[in-house]
Amino acid sequence: MSSAAVASTAGLRIRPTLVPERERAIGDMQAFLARVHPQTPAEALRLLRNAYPEAALSLRVAACGLNG
Repeated sequence: MSSAAVASTAGLRIRPTLVPERERAIGDMQAFLARVHPQTPAEALRLLRNAYPEAALSLRVAACGLNG
């Protein structure tokens, strides 16, 4: 039985591997946040929305580390 099947039967969710493009976008956003030093997650999301208006909200949330 594959590890995915075992995890599935155990009720665990397996996080799909991020595609390199998504990883790069998140890394770029995290570098931006490291430069501007937002004080709160809300401020970080606002800054990312202004700096990366075409990026999906899910990417901006991931860059802030809010995707639990």
